[in-house]
This record gives sequence, structure tokens and C-alpha cells, in this order.
Amino acid sequence: MKKLILAASLMALANLAQAADFMAASFNDLAGKPQAIKQWQGKPLVVNYWATWCGPCRQEMPELVELQKKYQGKVQFIGIAIDDVAPVSTFVKQYKVNFPTLIGGNSAMEMMRAQGNVQGGLPFTVIFDAKGNLIAKELGRLSKEKLDGQLKALTK
Repeated sequence: MKKLILAASLMALANLAQAADFMAASFNDLAGKPQAIKQWQGKPLVVNYWATWCGPCRQEMPELVELQKKYQGKVQFIGIAIDDVAPVSTFVKQYKVNFPTLIGGNSAMEMMRAQGNVQGGLPFTVIFDAKGNLIAKELGRLSKEKLDGQLKALTK
């Protein structure tokens, strides 16, 4: 029993450390200007790691745009593209992305791995509560219904 409690405590501490590292991170926006993640603290965050060449990413993006619109002012979505600026800029216009889109490089890949995506697969979505605690993560395409349910619970 003590080992189980210790393991759960260590996992909780690891999640706190991952969240703290992420909140201290900064990534460039599409204009090349650094954007600190901590500027969006204070409300739940949905962070989606994606790429223009990723089929499932292209499939889920319209749903993320729709949910950002639905939860505007209550939840902040952030996209971190593992890609180059030019194709990302075209993609963002084509899909009418309505949330901040940042360019991630090797540091974003390391951040994903620290958040539990050891395979480095895309898309990868992490959800933080308003206090900055990592509360959920999903490797692969996240269904609109599942994400909507998680956000409803977070915004009660």
C-alpha cells in the first residue's frame, strides 16, 4: 500500500514538474516573435502539437477551431506546429485557425516527450487546468466529443 501511495505521489510530482516546465517555455509565433506560454495561464489550456503533413492533424483542426469558438473566453487553445513557418501560415489561413499558432522545433519535441508522448507521434494534445496543472493528454486524433466533455467539466 505504501508503495502504491509513493508511486501515485511521484506521478503527481512529475505532472507538476512537466506543467511548470511547459508554462516557462516560449515558442515563436508565425511572425517570428517569441510568445511565452505563461501569458495564457489563468484559464484552462488545450495545447495541440501538430503538423501540416499529418493527416489526423488536418482532420481534427476544424473541430479544434469550432471548440475554441464555443469556449471563447473560458478556455484557451494553442497550436504548436512541428513544421516550417511557410506551410503553417498557409494552413492557418486555409483552416481559419482562431487560436495562437506557434512554431515548435526540437524544444517542442522534447516538451511533448516530457508530457508523455515518448513516441513523438502527432497529433498530441495536452490539457491544463486554470492553475496550470497537466490534467489530460491524448496521442492521436482527439474526438470532438471527448474534448468537449473534458472542457465542459473544466468550465463548470
